[in-house]
Amino acid sequence: MFWHLVFLTLVGLLPGVSAISAGSDWEDFSNNLATDLAPLISLFGERLTKQFLSESTGLLDNIIFALSPLGILTALVSVIRVCGSPSLRALIGRAQEAPGEAENELLSCVSETTAELFNDGGISRVLGRPRILEVVVWEEPDPSGQGVCRRMGTLRDALLENAWVVRKGQWILDEKGLLPELDIPNLSLNKGIKQRGPAWFYSAALLGVVLQTGPLVYAGLTVFLWPALFTDQGSFVQGYAFPLYVYGTVSLCTGMFLCAFMIERSSAQCHIYPAKPSKIYWLQPGRQKIGEQDFGAFLAVNEGPNSQATEDLTYIKSVQNVALKERGLLLLFTIFITITGFVLQFVSLRGLHPSVILANLGSMLVMSIVRTCLRVERIGSGGNSFCTEDKELISHKQQELDCFALHLEKVKYFRLMSSFVHESNRSRSGSWATGSSTQNSLQVPGLGSKLVQTRTQLAKLTSRGFRHSSMDWNDLPIRKIAQDLARTLGMTMDVVSTWKGNPSDFYSFELSFLCQYNHKSAGSALETYAIKLERLEDTLQWKVDANELEAVLGLWTLSLLKQDSKWLQNGLGRLVGLTKAEARSEAADLYFHKWIFRQREARMVSSKMIPFSEQIFGYYSDEYLGHKEILVVKTDNKLEVMAAQDIYIQFLMSILAGLKSIGGDVDILPRSQSDFYAQSTSLDVLVNCFESGNLGSREDALLCIVPVLRHRKLLPELAADSSSVRKRVQDLLSAGNWEGAFSIIQWLCERCEGEEFERSVYELGLLCQRAMLYRDAAIRTLGFQTVSSLLKSDIRAKKFSDLRSARPSDWMYSPDQRDWWVKFSNQLGWVAWHIANNRVDGNDTKKLLESWGYPKALSWQANLTYADSCIDQETAQKLLVGYLLPKIDKEFHEISQGGIEIEWGTFLEWVFQNGHSALTYWILANCADISQDYPHMAMEAFVFAAKKGSDSAILTLRRHGADINSSGLNENCTALVRLVATNDKKGSEMLLVHGADVNECNGHYALEYAAEQGNEEILLLLLQHGADMELRDYAGFTALHIACKDNCLNTAKLLMAKGADIETIAGDGRTPLISAAMECHLEVLELLLEKGARVNARGNDGRTALTHAVEAGSEEIVRLLRSYNAEVYHINPFERSLLEQAKESGSTEIVKLLNEAM
Repeated sequence: MFWHLVFLTLVGLLPGVSAISAGSDWEDFSNNLATDLAPLISLFGERLTKQFLSESTGLLDNIIFALSPLGILTALVSVIRVCGSPSLRALIGRAQEAPGEAENELLSCVSETTAELFNDGGISRVLGRPRILEVVVWEEPDPSGQGVCRRMGTLRDALLENAWVVRKGQWILDEKGLLPELDIPNLSLNKGIKQRGPAWFYSAALLGVVLQTGPLVYAGLTVFLWPALFTDQGSFVQGYAFPLYVYGTVSLCTGMFLCAFMIERSSAQCHIYPAKPSKIYWLQPGRQKIGEQDFGAFLAVNEGPNSQATEDLTYIKSVQNVALKERGLLLLFTIFITITGFVLQFVSLRGLHPSVILANLGSMLVMSIVRTCLRVERIGSGGNSFCTEDKELISHKQQELDCFALHLEKVKYFRLMSSFVHESNRSRSGSWATGSSTQNSLQVPGLGSKLVQTRTQLAKLTSRGFRHSSMDWNDLPIRKIAQDLARTLGMTMDVVSTWKGNPSDFYSFELSFLCQYNHKSAGSALETYAIKLERLEDTLQWKVDANELEAVLGLWTLSLLKQDSKWLQNGLGRLVGLTKAEARSEAADLYFHKWIFRQREARMVSSKMIPFSEQIFGYYSDEYLGHKEILVVKTDNKLEVMAAQDIYIQFLMSILAGLKSIGGDVDILPRSQSDFYAQSTSLDVLVNCFESGNLGSREDALLCIVPVLRHRKLLPELAADSSSVRKRVQDLLSAGNWEGAFSIIQWLCERCEGEEFERSVYELGLLCQRAMLYRDAAIRTLGFQTVSSLLKSDIRAKKFSDLRSARPSDWMYSPDQRDWWVKFSNQLGWVAWHIANNRVDGNDTKKLLESWGYPKALSWQANLTYADSCIDQETAQKLLVGYLLPKIDKEFHEISQGGIEIEWGTFLEWVFQNGHSALTYWILANCADISQDYPHMAMEAFVFAAKKGSDSAILTLRRHGADINSSGLNENCTALVRLVATNDKKGSEMLLVHGADVNECNGHYALEYAAEQGNEEILLLLLQHGADMELRDYAGFTALHIACKDNCLNTAKLLMAKGADIETIAGDGRTPLISAAMECHLEVLELLLEKGARVNARGNDGRTALTHAVEAGSEEIVRLLRSYNAEVYHINPFERSLLEQAKESGSTEIVKLLNEAM
């Protein structure tokens, strides 16, 4: 508006100038519109006036504003808006205006309602509290004495740390304390405008004085010195004009000065300077919309030459000052004198020569240009340290903080090593602590650690809940997922610490990463950083610093996006497993379909889908579509979620180290008529932590947790012979649902690996046998059909060959697997043929099996030997069928039990020697079933399995319900007692490991036999497994009794060393000392007496140890007992003294010893 009026005035003046040059008189010119319009221009110039007022910071600015003023009306309205009462504001139509609007337009300060933001063209003042972070970075001596370290914080932090000090305007902080406005940056005064030196402002003020006094002097010359030359229509200038002009000009300048003064003093400034080398940064996040204007990401900095920290910085903090708002009289005076001055000046100019008007207008125009030029240099888009590529990159995930951290540390990329190929370089077990955290000692100092610490500090600066909400950037995608991850880690830690029973209050786990400087000459090295968890004292819940997790996640994801924009796609893929090698394995496919698969099938894709070898997730590409190398599951997750899941995997790997078992119940549950899923209650607890922490779906949780459990050997065992599965199968069979029972076991056979697969297949074969022997023809047909299918092909290989996502041709059918399946099918075919051979209606099935080569396909190398005679193969196989298939010949198992013991062991040994593992399994399973009626069969089976060193045989018996503590038929002892009695330490230890009760006693117990035989190794083994040294046999003897009675000095000594009671009393009242005296065991007696045994203890018959020694005529023992003051006045049950007994025995030495004692 101002420049439009100037233009119109100049256009109006041109005719006048032409008239003067042509010799025309002033009368025509005085009637020109320009002479009336020129003085009015000073009323306007709103934009320039508001701009200068909002940037004024001192008295010199007020003076410059008042000289040859422009925007008189704007100045009056502005001072009323800033300092006026509601009544005054009503006069100018601003009664309902909020204080922040005037502050936003007219003051240099920032406040709770006004702030400043960067835009591509400079600085914009906006209402409210937009997001912008002001960061001060300063250097100080390193506490370790090695160089300097860098600190970071807000301006408030720098003042509190005395890194910055106030030199001018200290009263503001003294009066208001560390005011809230310290957190609101003053951008215009410190970065938006390039401040000129004081000389410029003094020169401008001096020029203003010259320009203001110039028209006054010129007007005086036209009135007093050359009045004849400056006449108005032939008349001299009116006498009132000059005095009014002088008075009006002075009044107007004074009023304008007061307007500027009151507005400028409505904000107070303090000048802050660094006491230590510093830089100051301003970080503005993008995607901010204020009103109709969008503000993008911006990073600006004030620093020294060559981007170095410096002490040559100044920070002007301008805050609101309400003191002048209470000076109503001053405001009224200002308004009055300004209006009066303008009116007087306007009237007087009408009475002066028109050239004075031109001079006044010229000085005003020149002074306006001068005021504008004082602050003409401003920041533009070139002041943004974020390049176009950076702004595009960080806009996807709002990662300004991450880009800023990389900028601060001059880092090119940061890459987390999420795979486990580098496990040897790090401690996967983490570390526990009960006192204070030791994170600093765990960290490997380096570029990456400093980068993480810097980014963590930035996260803290933007998440301080005790300050204004604008300081909290909590809607950042990375921050949200970091908080979810922190919550998930805490909940998982609560669960696992309970499993471990660890009382520690601190735990830390390490993350490994690669980090590289911007300049290519510097290489990258593997570093580690410890993430600490702490148990809160009040809630006893575990907590982790979400800011550290945010730092790692943000830096990692930004670096990935810098490498390739394909990471932005939704539906990233995750490996099935922890490494590419595992994802290539058949085992991964098996446990995926057993524990993980819900809706999304694993696909085989190219290994190049995973861009870096140390990652376990990647993006899908249209390239290499024909390559089938690794198993990958496509998810719905974004990059930051996948990265958070990777950190969770590494945490889980660390915290589960050393755990023996996760416990809980394991079962198989139906999902549809023929489909199931494996369930573990403990696994479900971890999955629930994952889901409730919002880290992903249930399938995501399983995909992250199951491989870790398998790697740590904690994945629960679930096979067809598991107790829960056997119960479920038995319930189905009881309900007549044979198809359901077959479906469960077949489902497990298709998904189990290793021993679980073999046992499940054996169970399927066992179920087929039961079906083929069942009374219902339909069930028998089902059994034979299943057998036929198993004889034709590997059930597991067939399952995976039918998958929609094709696998390699030899998938699940390696040469070793093929050989194993042939052996199994030969054994199954042999059994099926014998079942058919023993059934009246089995002739057709028998012929079909014979056409396939059964039963001859099964070879028997070893011969069956019984009672020193060799039994021919045909007879042996017929006899074997009786043990293998009890329902064919039930009476066979009801013959004399003694015969069964011998023959059963013989047949089992024979089958075992021939290497027929399936037949062995089925015999053991039938044995466990028979043992419910004949417990001694279980005892014999466990003895056999332990002697053979077969863990699998013991487990088979136990899984099928055989009692490991069953007693034998004749000895009335358990398998453990039998093995201890035969000095079989290895077998005994195997039974103990598998749960044999070391204290099981059916008249005899294991410790008794170990003590009796003097076997220290077995005795110690039993004690280590909790053997009770005070347990008694049928006669009431303890192990120490037995050792002393049988003169086993070594075991007696060991038992006493372990705390056995040397005064224990047997059923007949004897103590170990009496037992040893009865048997005349001198060394044992010496040991007992040295240990403090009561020498005068009596048995039920009243005899002491000395009595038995005298009766036995043992001079050495009598002498020993007397040395321990054994009583000689004892009367035996026959009322004879010891001396009389000695005399009758004819032992003169004993008589002499007894006489000496009397």
